[in-house]
Amino acid sequence: MKEHRGPWRPFVAALFIQFAVSADVFAQAEGGVSRESDLLREASTLEAHGDYSGAERLLTRALEANPASLTGLLQMERVLMIQGRAAALLPILDRLLLEDPRSALAHQMRVRALSLLDRPGELQDAGELWIAATPALEVPYRELARIHHERGELDRSIALLERGRTAIPRPDALALEMGEAYAAAGRWHDAAREWARAVGADARGLHAVERRLNLLSDGGARVLPELVDALDAPGSGPARLRAAAILAVDAGLMRDAQSIAKRVAAALDRTSRERFLTEMARRADGAGLARLAYWAYDALEDASEESETQLWAIRTRMADLALVVGDTARAVELYRKMERAFDRGSPERRTALGTRVALAARDGDVPAADRALAAFRREFPAAPELDSIAANVGAAELLRGDIEGAHSVITGIAGPHTTRLKGLLALRSGDLDGARELLLRALPGLHGESATQTIALAALLLRLSPAGGALVAEVAVGGPPGNDGTDQLLRRSAWLPAHERTALLDFAADIAVTSGRAEDARAFRQVVVEEHPDAPEAPTAMLALARGLASSPAAAEEARILLARLIVDYPRSALVPQARRELERLATAGATR
Repeated sequence: MKEHRGPWRPFVAALFIQFAVSADVFAQAEGGVSRESDLLREASTLEAHGDYSGAERLLTRALEANPASLTGLLQMERVLMIQGRAAALLPILDRLLLEDPRSALAHQMRVRALSLLDRPGELQDAGELWIAATPALEVPYRELARIHHERGELDRSIALLERGRTAIPRPDALALEMGEAYAAAGRWHDAAREWARAVGADARGLHAVERRLNLLSDGGARVLPELVDALDAPGSGPARLRAAAILAVDAGLMRDAQSIAKRVAAALDRTSRERFLTEMARRADGAGLARLAYWAYDALEDASEESETQLWAIRTRMADLALVVGDTARAVELYRKMERAFDRGSPERRTALGTRVALAARDGDVPAADRALAAFRREFPAAPELDSIAANVGAAELLRGDIEGAHSVITGIAGPHTTRLKGLLALRSGDLDGARELLLRALPGLHGESATQTIALAALLLRLSPAGGALVAEVAVGGPPGNDGTDQLLRRSAWLPAHERTALLDFAADIAVTSGRAEDARAFRQVVVEEHPDAPEAPTAMLALARGLASSPAAAEEARILLARLIVDYPRSALVPQARRELERLATAGATR
């Protein structure tokens, strides 16, 4: 077959030759990079398999070709450190510094190696060499100060940072590091001043300062008040004041935080103000600053342009906080507002109305609670929370002595909470067996403190007469808090047999503790210890009293006397080992003061 030769053949041949030459040139240009990459990859493989000397040989070849290879230097440092041969890194770094005297990596690795080798004289010389190479940069001062800080040479670290501040023409240079060094030295005023500089006029440095504060052993408690004052100085703008408010919340400085937050909020536009108030509300809520969170949510409700559905979450939390700060009227108002905001039958309306019923019952406004409960039953007859809501209202009726009213409230409602209340009503009528049966029937559906108290009450009924049962029923529904209620219970229980009275007072003390009435609990237990020392509840009451007293240094001696008395007077009590541990703890605490 005759070969066909067209006019295009010379052109294709020339193109092929040109491509081959270009590819060869490209391969030569890339060969160095490819070879270094291969060496580093092979060195990593050997290192992973524990062949450190083999990895070192390959890394040496890679660094001979490229002394400034970042990956190669870091790998070589790691391999030599593993072998305990940090000194072998110094010649490699010296060669790099001959080529590039300003190489920050080479200087940093060199001072790090000298510190590890504990050569203080050479370390100081290396530091001076680094500073001389780049005197106007922060890096050498920062890294050298950190190394001396780690070596425990705090004065040297501070001196280097102060020298850097002088050399660098910027007033906030190295402020973050200087604050850290001053804090480590206990110079809290200086630390606050520097960290205030580090926060900056636009507060961009706030997060970095917060991280440093969190690393302190006390979380920054000793420096935060001064730092807040420094940020809240005359002339500070909104961003800097915002930072001061945030840090004041972290420090628990409620008054400072609220004062600053009000000024920040007043200076912001609507959108920024809403964002700031949301942040303050959440931070204060998380920090347990209920009054500040309440103010922030209140201001946020006024400033917010959210829909009613979105405002519901704000108002719900506001209502909770209103109860915490004692503003019950505002809480009721908020729940009424939420009721009106949502459609009849909606879950949100059900929650708001149900909570309002519970609030009225808790505050003893029984007529209001009855009316709200009637409205709730009409609108939500099958609501799962109807059982607990009705039980709360019935307990309020029982507490004021209206037995018929309590029965009327829970008629037609079945559930563990109303069953428990029926048991308490049976107690009031003197039916101890019936009451115990109802309490045990309610128990599977109860949880937490309610279940614990019900178990204790059911056990207690085995030791009570009808008169004692009627009195304990009042205690079980909460009883009137404060001196009047406590004195009344002590007077009325005095007519009971001693074994009933001590059992009742022990139960009442536990109820008082869970209700946050520590003084009531102490009064009940004091009577048990002083008037009924032979009662089986006396050791328990004595230990509880001693623990309460031990929390106050001024009453520590009284606590010791009670504990010693428990050990001597009740040597066979199961509480004696606990009493001994409490005595040892008090002795240790006294020795450290």
